[in-house]
Amino acid sequence: MTDWWTSLDFSLQVFYAIAIVALGLTILQTLLALLGMGVDGFFDFFHLDIGSPDASGLGLFSSHTISAFFLGFGWGGVLALEGGLGTLAATAIGVGSGLGLMLAMFFVIRTLLRLQSSGNLEYESAIGSDATVYVTIPGDNHDGGGQIQVTIQGRLVTASARKREPGAIAPGEKVRITGLDGPTSFYVEGI
Repeated sequence: MTDWWTSLDFSLQVFYAIAIVALGLTILQTLLALLGMGVDGFFDFFHLDIGSPDASGLGLFSSHTISAFFLGFGWGGVLALEGGLGTLAATAIGVGSGLGLMLAMFFVIRTLLRLQSSGNLEYESAIGSDATVYVTIPGDNHDGGGQIQVTIQGRLVTASARKREPGAIAPGEKVRITGLDGPTSFYVEGI
């Protein structure tokens, strides 16, 4: 192994060194991500996240994309030098390969992060929806209120509800949600 390394030209040694270190770093990041310690975990000690993150929380210059750049740069340069090109051409090919792999990694990770779901219900999305009274709702915004059943984001939810107008609404009657009364409680009106 040392004979092979010492027989290489200096520029080829540089490209191989960059490629091998970047490959090791990429494998380490992948293993940590598979173990659940990757993207924002405690062991993501290479986290750089420079640039403006998008909705997924990933910036273009994160540790994953930078290691992908060096992976492409190193192996692109090695292949160019081994193919008989000069150092300048190998550097240009390495930069092009690195940028391509960096952008590919960015778009793959961004797409995967967008697939995540928090599982939190957005109660405000139910405003304007119809619901069914589950427990009698007293009128005039009395304390205690009642309960309704409403479908929020495809889930049937039982939530607290109050009514501002006089007159109670019995179970089984339809109501329309008019606003929020706290994070998980509604104001309703009879239909």
